[in-house]
Amino acid sequence: MKKAILLIVAVFAFNASFAQDEIDEELGIIQELFGSEKREIISENIDLSGVNADAFWKLYDEYEKERQDLGTARLKLLHRYTTEQGALTNAQAQELLAAAVPLRNSEDKLILSFTKRIEKATSALVSVQFYQIEHYISDGIRFAILDNIDFIQDKK
Repeated sequence: MKKAILLIVAVFAFNASFAQDEIDEELGIIQELFGSEKREIISENIDLSGVNADAFWKLYDEYEKERQDLGTARLKLLHRYTTEQGALTNAQAQELLAAAVPLRNSEDKLILSFTKRIEKATSALVSVQFYQIEHYISDGIRFAILDNIDFIQDKK
C-alpha cells in the first residue's frame, strides 16, 4: 500500500512536464499496480465467511471500475495543480476548486452507494468493513499527496 501511495506522489511531484499521452500511460500503470495491491488488502481485511463472496467480488470489481475513473480524474487534476502550483491567479484557483469539490463529492457518493449495495448482497458487517477500508485507503492517499505538495500562493 505504501508503495502505491509513494508511486502516485512521485509521478506527480517530479514529472509535471509530461505530455498528455505519457500521463495517460502512467495513470494506467499506477491504476494497475494500485488495483492489485488494494484487492489484496481488501481480501485480507474483509471477512467473507458465511456470506456470498462471489456477489461481494462482483460488486467490488464494479466499484473499482467506477473508482478508477474518478481516480484518474483526481490524478489528472493533481497533475494540473502540480504544473500550476505555487502562485496562482484567482481564476486558476477557482477552476481548480470547481473541479475538486464535485470530484470529492462523487467519490464519497460512490463509496456510500456501493456500501449499501454490498450490505444487501452480503451483510452489514461486510459493508461496514468495506466502507472503513475504502476510507482508510483513500484518506491515506490524500494525506500522502497533501504532505508532498505546496500550498497555493497568491500571484504577485
